[in-house]
Amino acid sequence: MTGKHSRVGQKGQVVVVKELREKHGIKPGGLVRQVSTEKGVLLIPVSVDDLVKELDEVAEEVGKTWSKKTSAVAAIREDR
Repeated sequence: MTGKHSRVGQKGQVVVVKELREKHGIKPGGLVRQVSTEKGVLLIPVSVDDLVKELDEVAEEVGKTWSKKTSAVAAIREDR
């Protein structure tokens, strides 16, 4: 197996080597999705476009089940 090695810190932090960060566009403060696989953990960079797409999909699903007679504010107040 080829690849780079990193040490896991006390808080579970892992440093992604500079070469891989640059190649995959991982920037400080950026997001990565953590996926468990049979061989270990896969890190997938998440772009703003990906996040917006996911939020749009969730909003569409919520819209299908949301009562058209209830406002979001009223529902939140009722839930409290």
